[in-house]
Amino acid sequence: MDIVMKNAQQTLPERFAWHRTPAGYDLRLDDVTIAEVRPLNTGLVLRMLVRGGDIAPFEMVVRCEERAIGWATQWTRQRAGMLCRHVDRQRMDVALPSLVVETTALAVAV
Repeated sequence: MDIVMKNAQQTLPERFAWHRTPAGYDLRLDDVTIAEVRPLNTGLVLRMLVRGGDIAPFEMVVRCEERAIGWATQWTRQRAGMLCRHVDRQRMDVALPSLVVETTALAVAV
């Protein structure tokens, strides 16, 4: 029985996309890489790079790119809302200190 893989690009939620790189494939949420598929010896390894909440980074060996992309796409679809909130929260945490510094500087100047 042949397994027919759907085009992963079409099944990903908005803001997510697979990118072909010289090293392999990267799954990105906006500009943040959340997964990668890389050659490893005679096979491939899928690495999920997200750390947050109940999710820790992990990796697994896969037989082919299609299976790695399909598995990561399904994993991402099941967690899309949480992943978006996590990345958005990280951006706010990075931006917030600069806003506080600017507000403090303005308060001192007034």
